[in-house]
Amino acid sequence: MIPAAASAVLIALAGQATAVRFDPPLDKPLRVVTEAVRTDSGVTRRFVNARRVVFRRVDAQLKAEVTIEGSEPIGPSDDPAAMARAGFAHIAGRTIMFQLDAGGRVVVVEDHAVVWRAMLDGFAAQAPVGTDALDRKRAGRVRAIVGALAAMSADRQRETLASLIEPLIAADTVGGEAPRPVRVPAASPYGKAELEGIRASRMVRGRLELSITAQGDIAVQGADGAARARVTLETQRVIDPATGLVLDSREKVRTLAPDGSMASERESVSRLEH
Repeated sequence: MIPAAASAVLIALAGQATAVRFDPPLDKPLRVVTEAVRTDSGVTRRFVNARRVVFRRVDAQLKAEVTIEGSEPIGPSDDPAAMARAGFAHIAGRTIMFQLDAGGRVVVVEDHAVVWRAMLDGFAAQAPVGTDALDRKRAGRVRAIVGALAAMSADRQRETLASLIEPLIAADTVGGEAPRPVRVPAASPYGKAELEGIRASRMVRGRLELSITAQGDIAVQGADGAARARVTLETQRVIDPATGLVLDSREKVRTLAPDGSMASERESVSRLEH
C-alpha cells in the first residue's frame, strides 16, 4: 500500500501533467540538423545531415514540406547507416510533401513512388564496380539491400520516408508526470533487445524535458557457449508544448560484449533551428 504522504505527492505531480498539442508555425522555414557518431569494433564514423521543413495549411489540409540539404558524398561502404544516409542524400534538393493528420502523423507521401524510386537509385549507386573480392562482396550486399527495400509494402515505405518528419513531432506526449517504468526496443550488433527502464519528465522554463534511461541483456553465442551482452540506452528530448515540436533530441545506445569490452556505441543529436 502506498503511504498517504507519498500518495498525495503523486496526485500533486499528476495534477501538473502537461499535454503537448500539435500546432506548428505555418509558412515559416525551419532547419533540422542531425549529427550521428557510431563506433563499432573500434572504428568511429560521423555523419551530419540537415533538412529544411515548412509546415503549410492547404485547403484545410496540414502539410509538411521537407527538403534534404546536400552533403559531402559518402563512398561505397558496407555500413548500413552510411548507406541509409547516402540513399537520402541522393534526393537532396527534392522537396517531399507529407500530408499530416491532426496529431502530426504522416498519412500520405505525395509522389510516393517517384520519391521511393529516387531513394533506391541512391542506394544502388553505391555498389562498387570493381572486380576484386571485397568489391564484389559489397556490391552484392548493396543489391540485397536494394532488393529488400524494393519489396517493402507501401505502408513500410511510407513509414521509412516519414522518418524525415515524424521525429520532429511530439504531439502525443504528456509530461510533468511522476517517473514511471517503461519497456523500449533497442538495436545492437547482436540483434534487437527489449530494455526496461524509467521515463521521467519535468517542465523547465516553459519547455518539457523528457528522459528515458533503460538497460537489458541480449543472448549471444560467446567463446565458451551461451553468453549475454549488455545494452544501455539514454534518451533526452526538449519539447515546445505550444507547438508540439521537438527542439532538441539526444540518444545514446551502448553495447558491452560478454567480456565487458565496448562492442558498439551510437550517439545522435538533433536540433531544431528557426
